[in-house]
Amino acid sequence: MVHVVPAFLSELRRPWLWLGSAVGALLVVGLIAVLLGMAGLESPTSPGIEVLRQASMSLMLTGAAVVGSFAFTSDYRAGCFTRRVLHFQRGPAFTARAASTALAALLVGATIGMLFGLSGEILDGAWGFSFHAVLAFAGTACMGSLWGFAIGSLIRSHLVSLFVVPLSLVLPELLAGWLGDAEQFFFPVLAADWADQLAVHIAAFGSFVGAVSWLLVVTAVAFLVFLKRDLA
Repeated sequence: MVHVVPAFLSELRRPWLWLGSAVGALLVVGLIAVLLGMAGLESPTSPGIEVLRQASMSLMLTGAAVVGSFAFTSDYRAGCFTRRVLHFQRGPAFTARAASTALAALLVGATIGMLFGLSGEILDGAWGFSFHAVLAFAGTACMGSLWGFAIGSLIRSHLVSLFVVPLSLVLPELLAGWLGDAEQFFFPVLAADWADQLAVHIAAFGSFVGAVSWLLVVTAVAFLVFLKRDLA
């Protein structure tokens, strides 16, 4: 794994890493702006910050997951990722791409979190900047990107991942009636609970450990499968 650092530095210089992250951020910001606008039109009073923040972080999780999946599938489809594997070897190439994708998502999430807080001050002098809320957005984006990257590397199809990755995030909610209390142990629910609690200065250690455990398992499976599968 001596090639991990050079591979990671090479990933940071990859233009599409930042361009793709910027496009994804603009889409998420646009959707959040629409959400805030609709909430303002439906009620003459300021909408509840908790509801808006939860909805915004849900959009953040989904948007980051889609961008994360494309970080693998787009280059894989074009053959660019295969060339990186030939240059850096499989393990370092996969690790560096996952790490750089997560880092970009972390920065994007923090930026969107700050914009979300500032938008309240601009609109009606409420909300304001909160370090914990920014950290919640950043962590949500980072988790979502790793989840999407792992799922995308398993699927490999660019178009299929566009539907499967968001579906994997809403499936526990869709099956809530069938799953019962087991719903709370799935990744999207754990990640959302951790972010919601952190945003209001409550440490949800159990939810964080559960969400990270899901990420470790899914990413490890994706990594092992990537090492064994044909690159063609």
